[in-house]
Amino acid sequence: MDYKETILWKKSIDNTEYKNDSQREELRQAFFRVRDNARFILDKIRNDFPSLTVHDISHVDSLWQVGSVITGDAYEINPLEGFVLGCAFLMHDAVLSFEAAGGQERLRETIEWKDYYADYKEKDYSTEEIRLYETDFCTIRLLHAKYAEQLYKQLFEKEDGSRFYIIEDESLRIHLGEIICKIAASHHWDIDDVEKLGCQFSAISGFPREWRINPIKLACILRCADAGHIDAGRAPDYFLKLLDINGVSRNHWIAQNRLSQIDTDLRDDSKVIIRSNMKFGEEDFAAWNVAYDAVCVLDHELKVSNELLKRNNICEFQAHSVTGADSQEHLCQYIETDGWMPCNASVHISNIEGLINNLGGEKLYGSEHKLEIVLRELIQNGRDAVCARRMIDEDFEGKINVSIEKKEDITWVTVKDNGIGMSLLSLKEYLLNFGCSFWASDLAKREFPGLNSSGYKSIGQFGIGFYSIFMIASEVHVETRRFDKGFEDTYVLKFPKGLCLHPIISKARSNSSSYSTVVRFSIDETKYKWKSEVEIKPGIYGENPFKVPFSVVLSNLTSGLDVDVFYKEGEATEKTIHSDIAKIAIGSEQMKEWLKDITYAKYHGGNLYTEYIESNYKRLTKIYSEGKYYGIAAINTLWQANASFFDVTTVGGLSTLSHASGDAEFLGCIIAEPNTAKRDGNVKKIDKKEWAVEQYSLLCKNGLSEIDRLRLPYVLGQYNIDMTDNMLVRIISKMGKVLLFQLKDLLVHAKKNKLKILFALSSYSMSDRIENYLDYERSREMMSEDELLFVVETNCNFLNIKEDDKEFPLNIMNCIRLLSKKLSLELSETMVDERAVSRLGDKCKVLVLSIM
Repeated sequence: MDYKETILWKKSIDNTEYKNDSQREELRQAFFRVRDNARFILDKIRNDFPSLTVHDISHVDSLWQVGSVITGDAYEINPLEGFVLGCAFLMHDAVLSFEAAGGQERLRETIEWKDYYADYKEKDYSTEEIRLYETDFCTIRLLHAKYAEQLYKQLFEKEDGSRFYIIEDESLRIHLGEIICKIAASHHWDIDDVEKLGCQFSAISGFPREWRINPIKLACILRCADAGHIDAGRAPDYFLKLLDINGVSRNHWIAQNRLSQIDTDLRDDSKVIIRSNMKFGEEDFAAWNVAYDAVCVLDHELKVSNELLKRNNICEFQAHSVTGADSQEHLCQYIETDGWMPCNASVHISNIEGLINNLGGEKLYGSEHKLEIVLRELIQNGRDAVCARRMIDEDFEGKINVSIEKKEDITWVTVKDNGIGMSLLSLKEYLLNFGCSFWASDLAKREFPGLNSSGYKSIGQFGIGFYSIFMIASEVHVETRRFDKGFEDTYVLKFPKGLCLHPIISKARSNSSSYSTVVRFSIDETKYKWKSEVEIKPGIYGENPFKVPFSVVLSNLTSGLDVDVFYKEGEATEKTIHSDIAKIAIGSEQMKEWLKDITYAKYHGGNLYTEYIESNYKRLTKIYSEGKYYGIAAINTLWQANASFFDVTTVGGLSTLSHASGDAEFLGCIIAEPNTAKRDGNVKKIDKKEWAVEQYSLLCKNGLSEIDRLRLPYVLGQYNIDMTDNMLVRIISKMGKVLLFQLKDLLVHAKKNKLKILFALSSYSMSDRIENYLDYERSREMMSEDELLFVVETNCNFLNIKEDDKEFPLNIMNCIRLLSKKLSLELSETMVDERAVSRLGDKCKVLVLSIM
């Protein structure tokens, strides 16, 4: 159906009931030119991503018809809204082509692309070409909505060398381009973010005042129409035959190829109906489920969009839901099956062994650091047992022993603790009950009354850590007894051939009083090969891997633990690899050596890291927030050491096995709460303001270097610590001279000499933020003699410019605003388009700061 025959078109741009024929005709002609220009870009999507269902001009044109069905015959939309909506239709997916994204090279320079490639490079793809294709597609799918926001500014070039904007009419582009592209981008936003578009955008000059634009309304039409265009027009027969499509993409093609276009349900016009024109055989089960999911997405979009419209007193759509979306059984009356029937089955676990393998193994923890993860989980269990016993016996210290030995070419790993131990009931009901934690159970309260109310807190929360052992183990033995029972009350649990649902439990007599629980397992060398040295990969370009002894890896792993840990390897003598963190005195020689061990300082970087630790270890202080202890650390001032491994983040004192990619913010060990069952911790959630104030005081006492004064604001601003009186900044002049100024001197200098300070804003971030990837040489060429350009030191939220910044209260602009008040200076902030150039290729907005 020709889009010019649709209700939405005829009710808006082509609606003769609206007077002002000349203005309507102006919009019609302008839209036709936008459509022709967009078509040029949309046609490139097929070449760049052939497995993607149709996203060309036919898809865009169809949105007029789908939107008409959804909104209904009587929905009001004025000509100016029709123009904006039509342009948003055209632009919403245009950046799914390399050209609209700035080219394939630019896409591959983005951080997002590098992130995706890092994921895909470890996967078993047949060729590098496939790996690159998948990375390209995932990145552009992620970024296309964000890039769409700036599409109206972008110049395109045709084969003949001519250049064009998608919106050719300069006035319409300048005054409507931004709102059009925001509406286009909003189809990938959360529905709550759509509300931020607002309900009223006044008609631009030259058009009737009544032709005001409602961005929320238009954004809801776009997202519902886009979700509703799931018919054969998106996956035509000739393409389906032509293209060699496999896997998930093929299921999408088959699903859409067999669906008829959306229609109003004549039995209930508050619903739309989607039917299949061909039945789905049993072999098309996956494709049918794709169709079901698509129907559910449309149903959801209709419901949340109408809720948003209603909340903002905007006329709701005629369609509120999709017939059959309530269940698979109901939907198969319309999207028909042949010889089988989908059903909504209740969730149950039929493959417990598979579930444990997935949720207790690589699917949760990943495929790297396998032995370290297993030992972390077993040491954590030992620590919880030791600390629980401490609560019961206040004179008890406790310890954990780890040993690795080879016997007849089999590597055996043993973890022992002398903690609380397990009864037969806790062994069966909790260790063998995947996902159940003993510490939160009624059994724990019965067996150890008072433990829960004593303030005891386990690291373990999820009851799955033990099962990580089966990622690498071929045979597992667990021997345990409660610490307050006799040797004859010892129980042995055996998994003789890896994970099985019916392990062997037997009663035994222990011959040692030095431990309560022993976990011993042999390594399956088809899953993991143990080495006495471990290669540490910084994961940062230009930084080489290095090797450390496995004992040092365990020191890092246990860096914040509140229990002594001992290690024995082969026939070597057992040694202490970690002492209870609570017993290491601040500023002691023991703390210095602890730092060197947990940061691998002796094994890379020459003497750089060890010398820095020797000069700074006395600066470490304990971190407390609301009376709770969160570790020991100092602010790191070894600037631009990108792979220092200084920042050890732990959960419960056990390393998360990750570190900052870039400058480490701290030197030491921070204890965070787990985000998920995989033991990943987020130090940002910890209120470290008190610690940061103390650290700044110590740094000032020792004397701030020039580089400290330049870089510290990038750290301290997040804690709202005012160092504007000490703060240095670098700026660059039109002639290319780089100058170092104290910030307050810079403001006074700028005022005295009537100079303006420029802050180039990010070309890729949705937030107001200074560009980290600025091309200073090209940007200098755009400067005037009376302008100075701010130079970025490092990439962090200090570069934000918004005034109400909860994440980084004293960002660069808030520092300037604060200092201007101290100096009784007036600031004038002006935004200017395209006054700087990013290394990513985009022109940047510039914040121009004038001081009066």
